[in-house]
Amino acid sequence: MQLPGKLEFGWAFGGKDAGALRDKADAFIAGVRADGTLARIHDRYFGHIKRLDAAGIVRFLDDARARLPAWRRDFQAAQDLSGIDWRLLAALAYQESKWDPLATSYTNVRGMMMLTEDTADFLRVANRLDGAESIRAGARYLAQLMEQIPGAELPDRQWLALSAYNLGMGHFRGARAIAKGMKRNPDVWYEMKQVLPQLARPEIYARLKSGAARGGEAVIMVENIRNYYDILSRLEPAHASPYAGLSALRLPESFPVQPAMAEVPAGP
Repeated sequence: MQLPGKLEFGWAFGGKDAGALRDKADAFIAGVRADGTLARIHDRYFGHIKRLDAAGIVRFLDDARARLPAWRRDFQAAQDLSGIDWRLLAALAYQESKWDPLATSYTNVRGMMMLTEDTADFLRVANRLDGAESIRAGARYLAQLMEQIPGAELPDRQWLALSAYNLGMGHFRGARAIAKGMKRNPDVWYEMKQVLPQLARPEIYARLKSGAARGGEAVIMVENIRNYYDILSRLEPAHASPYAGLSALRLPESFPVQPAMAEVPAGP
């Protein structure tokens, strides 16, 4: 809902040095606008909120009441295993399967976390349609992806890893290489969300070993998950893991780079 009217505010500078202080404040604002800092801060808190419409939010709230309670303990157990907030894992699962353990895509990614067959085999998942097993495996996979982006800080590392979860690490590394060539920071989500859609352009993916990818869909997926996570963070309490402070489980270097998720529809 849109609230009526506007709320305006301003800074007041007093004292004998007010003029000099005002000049410094103006210079600071001009600087953070020029170097992109202000845009990145705005994106961190507001860049994703228009991705979901009112109907999508209502549908998510209904599903959170009806479906999430059955899986809450499994997501919390996955947090104990991976160190990743269970509400973020739940948001990822909702984006992928709407918390349906039997979900299957036309590309044969399956289950609650929509794992590929290769990824499931590597993680020794006996049954991709077992909801609890799928949640644990998806959490381990996401934790490994986050460890492979050591230069990024939270929460950017989460959003970057989620895009790699969708694209596969091969395509994600290609996007990072493109970002460097475009003078964009590959460790900042705001920068990479501008780069990922470029993976669908022939003149770009022709130079990449991994080939073409639907990077724009990965951006949509991450922004949706950010919305779901924001909502769950307000509805659901945090889980105090008994293993807090321990690093997430490491997987071998030969971990597969195929995407773990199905293609994301071009919409909320």
